[in-house]
Amino acid sequence: MTTGPKTACALLTSSGTLHDFLTGLAGSIAHELGGGVACSVTVRRGPRVPVTSGSSDAVAAALEETQYITQEGPTLQAVQTGEPVRVEYLPVDVRWPELTLRGTADGVATVFAVPVAGDLAPLGAVTVYARRAEALDAAARARTAELAGQHAVALHIALRMFEYAAHAEHLRVALTSRYVIDQALGVLMSRHSCNARTAFEVLRRRSQRDNVKLRKIAADIIVSTTGEPPLPPGAIPP
Repeated sequence: MTTGPKTACALLTSSGTLHDFLTGLAGSIAHELGGGVACSVTVRRGPRVPVTSGSSDAVAAALEETQYITQEGPTLQAVQTGEPVRVEYLPVDVRWPELTLRGTADGVATVFAVPVAGDLAPLGAVTVYARRAEALDAAARARTAELAGQHAVALHIALRMFEYAAHAEHLRVALTSRYVIDQALGVLMSRHSCNARTAFEVLRRRSQRDNVKLRKIAADIIVSTTGEPPLPPGAIPP
């Protein structure tokens, strides 16, 4: 199995989430490198946003989680500095005690993290974990760096694609909520012979009193008045 642009493209079209894509890519890279290695692929979603990663197996996932909890380790250092990070023999490495403890318990001997280039700063990193030191020899490290470079564009596209999808979903939910609230405002305006501002204040106070979201309060008002659920956006022709 060759891990290249075609593999990344296929994963993009078949993955439902960014995590799914990263997990699939990590598995493909681990398979490409062979030697029983584990792999994680990490992307940074913004300077103040935590990274998101996918891993080829439970060992890589646990070691990535350890780094996110402690906020230190080869993956994060590679992302932050833009330089490859190598751990020649993890059991005696003193830079990241928690990672050394967890990795040694899982039988990991060596680690290699390669940054993935972005426009202005590293976009993420590809990190490989191996139980045998020889599994990450010079040739394997060079191949890991090569694969990280090959997939830089795919990672950039995936990050943007899933960010846009999430934004579109947020807009859809907001539009639906607004539509339901507007229907409830109409009911309250008719019931209390008041204007929209006063009706909204009634709705807001009830939401605060019951500690329930406005959309749920609005939907309950519509159901209690009409006996039917709120109409979805577009149900009434213009």
